[in-house]
Amino acid sequence: MDNGNDKSFQCNPCKRHEQKSEAKFWCEQCSEAFCEKCNSMHSWMKLLMTHDVVSIEDVGCKTDGLDLREVSEYCRMHPLKMVEVFCFQHKTPCCGLCAGIDHRKCDNVKQIEEIVHSSEMYTGNSLLGSLNDIKESTKTVLQAKEQEMANINVIAENTEEDATNFIHGIRSKLDICFEVFKKQLTVFRDEQNTRLNKRIRLLEQLIQSIEQWIKVIEVVQTSGSIIQLFVHVETVKQQIEASVKEMEHLCSSDTDILVHFKKNETLQKLESVDQIGSFSMEEKEIEINQLGDVFKMCSKIGICVPKFEDISIQHSRTMHFPRSKLTCGVCIADKFILLGDATTNQKMLHLVDRTTGLTISKTGITGDVKRLYFDKDLNRIFISCYSKGLFYADLKGETIAKIIKMSFNTDFVGALCRFDKHIYITVNNAIKKFIPSDSPKEMTKCFLTNTNSTELNGVTIWKEKVFYTTVDKEIKCASLDGREIFTYKSDKMRQPVSIAMLSADVLLILDRNCTLHALSSDGKKHSILLQKFQKVADPCDMWINIDDNTVYIAGGEHIDVYKIELNVKF
Repeated sequence: MDNGNDKSFQCNPCKRHEQKSEAKFWCEQCSEAFCEKCNSMHSWMKLLMTHDVVSIEDVGCKTDGLDLREVSEYCRMHPLKMVEVFCFQHKTPCCGLCAGIDHRKCDNVKQIEEIVHSSEMYTGNSLLGSLNDIKESTKTVLQAKEQEMANINVIAENTEEDATNFIHGIRSKLDICFEVFKKQLTVFRDEQNTRLNKRIRLLEQLIQSIEQWIKVIEVVQTSGSIIQLFVHVETVKQQIEASVKEMEHLCSSDTDILVHFKKNETLQKLESVDQIGSFSMEEKEIEINQLGDVFKMCSKIGICVPKFEDISIQHSRTMHFPRSKLTCGVCIADKFILLGDATTNQKMLHLVDRTTGLTISKTGITGDVKRLYFDKDLNRIFISCYSKGLFYADLKGETIAKIIKMSFNTDFVGALCRFDKHIYITVNNAIKKFIPSDSPKEMTKCFLTNTNSTELNGVTIWKEKVFYTTVDKEIKCASLDGREIFTYKSDKMRQPVSIAMLSADVLLILDRNCTLHALSSDGKKHSILLQKFQKVADPCDMWINIDDNTVYIAGGEHIDVYKIELNVKF
């Protein structure tokens, strides 16, 4: 804590009872701040009267000016309750109430004190040592990138020198062409420097952050509680994981670049030319994984960043719905899945328990359901149908409320998803969007596409990039304003009809020919995860539960359920 900035600290017991009073004292054993009244009550109790209580001003001297209360011990959902457990599935510390409500079905929920006491990471110098190891490994990568930049500059300078020597005898006729060449080379060098500068800045920022986190942890270990230590460490781990993921995303496709000047041998025979030559760029994969040591050091504190090659898939179970014709589905919170059924007799929506596979309720709908999207913020289901039908319905408990048609729509609609404040939806030859209010009035066009929404298609948005399928059997990636980033097409992918993004930056693609593909988010790596499904013979849709990487594939009377495994190796 630091009182040097004229901060007044609140009394913790008063705060828990929604009162405000200035703290004057700090109890070392309770790790709490007390006002004069609460300190008196604290000292009257027989069990607490021997605790070491000091003036609040003295605490800052022991914590290097850090306010330990910034590492909160209280639940974000229930501020009056202290965190007690940690859910490894959701990477979230929570109180007992949260654990009983939101995490009751999670497989790996443990008491924080049990985790701390059973692991050497939170005691002694092990944690600080690991963070220093990450810092040093990151420095090594930083040095490698700085060397790459130096090499690029040397290569560019050498190439320019070769060009200068080549034109020495005919400079008077080639000055204009030479200037053009130098500009091209400068653009190349600047592009490479810009690319490497981005990586260098990210690495420098991580090193600075780690140095600050080390300082905070030293203070918390000395003067804080184990809850504060655990919560701060988990926060640090998540921040490191995010930084390392970003580094992996940026550096995974890095290559060594070799450039040399390619002479124009016929140049002297020409009286007029538009260039003196060109520089050829040769790329080769970097043999050593530059971030490998960083990953290894991160693994020591439980941070594992999966790579594209680490992903595998295992069949978990199959759900059977006799006499149905399942066309699509979506996960509803952590309890249910909602299925679209286009059986000839009656079109239905089935609300199904994810765990048991039992149908909870059925709701009739007009039109053949094509795609579903569940907006957890609004607790609302959006439904697209084949006959230009776009609907929504609210979920109330275990019941789907009245299905309402969105009358403003005049397009054939397909797959849909949400980003920021809008629902994005594929239509014929375009991506459109609308605000999912209680009475949306219109859709606006985002950008033109080669999509056909009279057929099955897929769309998802990840990190401000739109991924979608096309009539040309492609996977396209574009910015939110429609600028194309990449297009992926393969003979092995015959009819992609549904896509979903995993948390590991891997796009899953459902092919109508009963194959499941994986594509890296930059479109450079592709693999086939499955070439046949367990029971589904005519797949129509795929969706995932991103919390536990469960994949659902629907078609006909069956849903095949698979589990994505991230077999991280170093």
